[in-house]
Amino acid sequence: MKKTVITLFIVLSLSISGVFAQTNLQPIAEVKLTGRTPITLGQLKTRVSALEKEIGRKMTVPERQQTLDGLINERLIVQAAEKDGIKIMDSEVNNYFTEYVSNQLGQQVSEADFAKLIKEKTNMSLDEYMKAQNGMTLAEFKSFLRTQLTAQAYVMQKKQKELQSIPSPTDDQIRSYYEVNKQSFVQPDTVQLFLVVAPKGDKASAAEKTIKDIQKKLTANPKATADIRTKSQEKNSSYQAGEIFVSKTALAAEQLGIPMEELLKIFNMKVGEVSPITETGANYQCFVVLEKKDAKILGLSDVVEPGGNVSLYEYIKKMVIMQRQNEALNNALVSVTNELRKPENFVIFKTGVDLEKTLSW
Repeated sequence: MKKTVITLFIVLSLSISGVFAQTNLQPIAEVKLTGRTPITLGQLKTRVSALEKEIGRKMTVPERQQTLDGLINERLIVQAAEKDGIKIMDSEVNNYFTEYVSNQLGQQVSEADFAKLIKEKTNMSLDEYMKAQNGMTLAEFKSFLRTQLTAQAYVMQKKQKELQSIPSPTDDQIRSYYEVNKQSFVQPDTVQLFLVVAPKGDKASAAEKTIKDIQKKLTANPKATADIRTKSQEKNSSYQAGEIFVSKTALAAEQLGIPMEELLKIFNMKVGEVSPITETGANYQCFVVLEKKDAKILGLSDVVEPGGNVSLYEYIKKMVIMQRQNEALNNALVSVTNELRKPENFVIFKTGVDLEKTLSW
């Protein structure tokens, strides 16, 4: 259920209808459930900017009013959560952030790794990149994540009984879902590679010799992968080796950092064929093609990911459960928000035409 947190603020933005002056530091609303927390025009502009980045257009005045309502709802829930002793640690926010960017990249990375990658590819700092992509600085984005995690924790505490009574889909429901959405479950052309990587470190010439020796060994005997893999796992091994699955998609090319034309060359290779050695700034690489699979519509008993062990049947079951959890969580969120959204708990400093003028920047 953790992965639903990013969508929570969209629901938080859907309630009722702010501004004291057209200065970013001027408060346009105030939440006062347990203390006085102002919402400034600048804070609203930051959130609107982030949403406009997401939807790819300028928001209308009514949509900006909904966004203001969303900020009010968030502050109400955060104050209620703090009153109940709910606190999200920095480590939880940081872990969620790294999980978020890792999912975007399709590989596990640390925040430092991500910052380095962004610098190499865009020559931007992580802060600059986040601002350009999401309309929020890194600190603002993490503050946003903290709010969403706090809201989720509070809602799950208050509506625990309802959220724990969600039924699993029946066999008939799973099979019906598959039949209706069968065309969505397509596995693209896939190739399995045995990849060998020799990091340069401070011994680039030694790494080059290592990869040349391994390439020669694979060329002579493509089935030597077992021995090469075993030696890669030894202490102080000078290389890493293992199987990877690559799909014939633009996303796969992007994740590998190669043009689509280069990816197609891999798919044109024969099983047992060994690649030329490639050099990057950090390592030398080569691979041998182990297996190729044509695109197909997956059956319920097929595994979802090549090399994995989760069947499509189990995947659909988990997906339907997650959809039901999301729906229940969103319903619970609306219920909790309505309970907190009382006139004595917040104030918007302008209404009607005056509010519309303020939101028309």
